[in-house]
Amino acid sequence: MLVQQLLLGRTEGLSASQLAAFLSGWTSLLDLLARPELCLPDAAPEVHEALRALVREIERAQAEILSDDEPVAS
Repeated sequence: MLVQQLLLGRTEGLSASQLAAFLSGWTSLLDLLARPELCLPDAAPEVHEALRALVREIERAQAEILSDDEPVAS
């Protein structure tokens, strides 16, 4: 729920090109955080696993939101 609210708050009112740039950056960030050994090579293994777990939770929340069967208002 927190991910959904934060994303909605950050994207509200953006133009199509701004939204595309935001989503591209968000996806790139998640890709990088999913491989913490690249961005934080000297961090403890526990830190690496915590970051991978965080990414999994965010991706799970995104998938849940995107698979929502509620009809879209037109």
